[in-house]
Formats: sequence, structure tokens, C-alpha cells
Amino acid sequence: MELKLTLLGILSFLCHANGTEYELLVVDEEVFSSCQDVALGTLDINGLLDLSEFGTTLYADGVTVSGNTTLVWDIQLEDRVTLSIKLLYFDRGSWMPTVFSLVIKDFCKSMYDENQMWYKVWTQHIKNDIKDKCVNIPGTKIMLDTYMLSLTVTTTGPFRLGRYKAIVMFHAYDFSGVERPTRICFEILGDVYKVKK
Repeated sequence: MELKLTLLGILSFLCHANGTEYELLVVDEEVFSSCQDVALGTLDINGLLDLSEFGTTLYADGVTVSGNTTLVWDIQLEDRVTLSIKLLYFDRGSWMPTVFSLVIKDFCKSMYDENQMWYKVWTQHIKNDIKDKCVNIPGTKIMLDTYMLSLTVTTTGPFRLGRYKAIVMFHAYDFSGVERPTRICFEILGDVYKVKK
């Protein structure tokens, strides 16, 4: 679920510079939904994390995050994990691709990088040290401080208001580069508004 926090910061594809501030309001209180039309072996968020000890509460000014999660994805410590995020815009009844996408070829190397978007919304709030485990060791418990997650971003470029969907995928590859039989895919749906000052 911490990865949810990373993904709630999806608008951070845009740099935090002087410009217009936007807010993402998550449509579904559950936050996650399963990906559509996926390949065999694709799991949703529950294939990555046990969320039974984790909670979020939606408020007007953000999301309060608390609790623990446990990794359940059956991969190995030595595996290389890739992360890809695609942002789609809902236009006239169809999901249209946008120019905003992200591909990280080795997520574990950048999981604690302070310059990455997920550090502010997830990694810096992890209380126990999991740097040597990343998301690769089933049974690893990830404990979080309770904190308020702000779902805002500032950008200098134009950004279309309306409904967006982030499609998030994790793939794991063994030491010889062969992909593991399962991958993770989930979506986050939200509406983007301009913040009034």
C-alpha cells in the first residue's frame, strides 16, 4: 500500500517549479483498482502487498496514512524490479495516452533516492530499515509513521483538468534476465483540479 502512496504522487512527473498548483482527488476510497485486459500471470495490488494492517482516510486536504504492510510478491532478493507508470486522460468516453510516463529499470536502486517522486510520499516515512530488501522478500513488514499525504503538484506547463488514470506495473527479472511468471499491475483513478489561491 505504500506503493499506493508513491502512485498518489503521480502528478510529480512534472517538476516542482514556480507555476500553477494542481490537486489530485482520488475517486475511489479504496484507491486501487485492477488493471483491465491484462496478460496471464498479472496480479493486482494484493499480489504485491498484504494490506490488512494498513489504513488510509481521505480528507479534503489530503490522505492520512497509517499502519503496516507485508510484502507477498513471490520473487527473489537478487531479482531486478522494473517500474513503469503511464498517465491516461479520460476524453469523450475513452482513455487517451498522455505524454507523462515513467520507466525505472532498477527500482530497488532508486527506492530511497530523495530526488524521486516516491521518496516524499512513501520512502521517507518508512520506520524500519528495508533498504536491503526492497520489494523483493515476501514476509517483509513495512512499518510507516502516520502522516498526511498531500496530493498536490506545481507545474510550469499546461495541464488539462479532468479525470486521469495512472497505470502502474512492476516486473521482476532473475539474474539471467528472464522475467518472473508474475507481474503486478494496478490503476489509480482521480480528478485533477487547479488549486485556487
